Amino acid sequence: MGYCYAITSGKGGTGKSTIAACLALAFSNSGKRTLLIDMDEGLRCLDIMLGIESEIVFDLSDILEDRDIDDAVYSVPNADNLWLIPAPRTTGKIDSEKFKEFCSSVIKDYEVLIFDFPAGMDFSLYSHLPKSTVVLAVCNPDPVSVRDAAAVCENLPFDSLHTRLIINKFHYKTIFKGIYENIDNIIDNSGFRLVGVVPESDELSFFSINHKIKKKGRAMSAFRRITDRLCGMHIALPKPKKI
Repeated sequence: MGYCYAITSGKGGTGKSTIAACLALAFSNSGKRTLLIDMDEGLRCLDIMLGIESEIVFDLSDILEDRDIDDAVYSVPNADNLWLIPAPRTTGKIDSEKFKEFCSSVIKDYEVLIFDFPAGMDFSLYSHLPKSTVVLAVCNPDPVSVRDAAAVCENLPFDSLHTRLIINKFHYKTIFKGIYENIDNIIDNSGFRLVGVVPESDELSFFSINHKIKKKGRAMSAFRRITDRLCGMHIALPKPKKI
């Protein structure tokens, strides 16, 4: 059975879907068969980010209504091991029991599953994910976002062994502006254990336009460190200025 991750955040604007897409790219670059599943009904965006919006005909709701899964699984260009299932165009299309059956079957066919859930506090579908699922909460290094992450941590239906924090849009000067003394303060205030820090980056800001990320750039290096840690490797966190 493969790895399974649920990407979440308290409020929108943290860059959660960019994190989901780039983690999927990092896993696929390492040779793992990776399936990215957009769970944001009515507000899907991963098809645009990955440059395949014009190809989309069927989506997750069609699979749940017994359409062949292959009809709604789309190969991502320039990523040999990455596929996407788009979210439904409208809300109310994901039946919880059918979603549970879908999760049980699809985990057998891929080495990595990444579910990109909508921001907010609705965790009703999370209980249907495989028991091995790790929830990755995304926050920015600002007090509002960190407090939102703490609220997510308190309400998730998962124990601490299956939850981790990704700090996104990080710039080392943040910790010298009196907001936080160091990264540990962010971790402590969020309530999560840290798995990685992603730098603030123009490359990531324009990801939905360019649909690519440099394999040897600073941003992808951060994502590789995260995926390596998630796979059990001990990778030290760089000094803040080097993130």
